[in-house]
Amino acid sequence: MVVVLAGLGFVLSLFPGGGGGGASEEKAGPPAASVTVSASARPTPSGPPSLVGKRLKDAKEQASAAGFDVVSHDASDQDARQWDVGGWKVCFQGAAGQRGGGRPVLDLGVVRVEAPCPRADGGEIPWPVMPAVVGMTFGRAGETLGPLAFRKVEPESAYSDVTLPGVVDPWKVCFQDPEPGRTVENPQFGTVYLKLAPPDAPCPERPYAELRPGG
Repeated sequence: MVVVLAGLGFVLSLFPGGGGGGASEEKAGPPAASVTVSASARPTPSGPPSLVGKRLKDAKEQASAAGFDVVSHDASDQDARQWDVGGWKVCFQGAAGQRGGGRPVLDLGVVRVEAPCPRADGGEIPWPVMPAVVGMTFGRAGETLGPLAFRKVEPESAYSDVTLPGVVDPWKVCFQDPEPGRTVENPQFGTVYLKLAPPDAPCPERPYAELRPGG
C-alpha cells in the first residue's frame, strides 16, 4: 500500500498544475503585455511651411496639411477684413502661439492680390507713381508705362480737327492723365489717356485746340 501511494505521487509530479500547488504556480506566471494608446492621433508638425507669396486660400490649405491653424490680418494700414480668402496674398508670416491644447497657429499678414506688399507689416501700400511721358512718342510712352500694368493706355488726338491714324506709335505725347507724380492705386483697373500730336506738328497750348483754325 505504501508503494502504490508513492508511485501515485511520482506520477502527479510529472504534470503541471497537478496536486495542491497548481493554483500558486498560475499566479506566479508572467504578466500580460500592456498596450498604450495615444490620446491624439494628430501628428506634431516639425516646422511651419513657407507661405509668403501665396494666396491666402492656398496658404491656409497648405498650413492645415502641415499641422497648423491660421489667423490672418491686413498687412497694410487699412485694417480690412479678409472675407474672400482667394483675393488676398501673404506678405508676412509669424507664429501666434497655440490654441488650448490644439495645433500651433500661424499669423499671416496679407494684402489684396493686386497690391504690392508694404515694406513692413502694417505699413502703407507702396503704390506706383505716375511717370512723366509728355514729349515721348506714343510707342515709347507705352514702354515706360508697361511696368505699372494699367488696364489700358488710350491715345487721343490733342487737336479737335485732327484724326488719329491707325498706327500712332510715332506721334508725340502732349498731355497725359493721370498727371506726373500722382500716386496710382490699383493701376490694373485704371486707364491712362494720352493726347497726341502728329510728328510734324507742335503741341497745342491746350487740349482740343484746332491745328488749322478756320481751315
